[in-house]
Amino acid sequence: MYGPVNPSWGVEGFDPFVPGGIASHHIAAGTLGILAGLFHLSVRPPQRLYKGLRMGNIETVLSSSIAAVFFAAFVVAGTMWYDSATTPIELFGLTRYQWDQGYFQQEIYQRVSAELAENQSLSEAWSKIPEKLAFDDYIGNNPAKGGLFRAGSMDNGDGIAVGWLGHPIFRDKEGRELFVRRMPTFFETFPVVLVDGDGIVRADVPFRRAESKYSVEQVGVTVEFYGGELNGVSYSDPATVKKYARRAQLGEIFE
Repeated sequence: MYGPVNPSWGVEGFDPFVPGGIASHHIAAGTLGILAGLFHLSVRPPQRLYKGLRMGNIETVLSSSIAAVFFAAFVVAGTMWYDSATTPIELFGLTRYQWDQGYFQQEIYQRVSAELAENQSLSEAWSKIPEKLAFDDYIGNNPAKGGLFRAGSMDNGDGIAVGWLGHPIFRDKEGRELFVRRMPTFFETFPVVLVDGDGIVRADVPFRRAESKYSVEQVGVTVEFYGGELNGVSYSDPATVKKYARRAQLGEIFE
């Protein structure tokens, strides 16, 4: 990770995730700046251009400087929002797209699948997931969640995370594994829907009693935790199952 960065002079240098592009850009920009400086030292603008662009006005100098800095500011804002080699998540936190694309969820599942392929149990596989990686797969770390007009302290939502409770796996009475549909970024509330591996809705928390054929009670949903503080603990009580299903909408569950 640490060490010299070789400049990337090819097309790959335009990839915002290639550190070599930063080095080559600095070299190119510095060289151009030196040449431009020498040009300005040796060549004066003609009088018509000088007067036409109002080069003698301090306002012209200031406004042109603002335009140049604005361009740089937009680039920085873009790289911060979309992520780049200059904005590592270790320093600046996650981006909303990592939640939208399930980036860390996929990484966690790949690690668990690799452990299961080596004949580890579900409990052992999930216990090897670092708490920090699980925390990345939590909607509270999505910078697009929140809002401009919310009152109170920043930890007024779920509070400050203390520990990972573990990964909940939901099953119906037929033994099918169910997955809670996660809340999209710009939703404040979202219906609790549990789907199977084929994406078919198998259970939910109904809005009205008249439409409760998929309810947790009817379907007989249970939940069991793997890894974390509740490793090996299972619940069949509908109220508790629904509580954890609601929390699973927000990613990995933390207390």
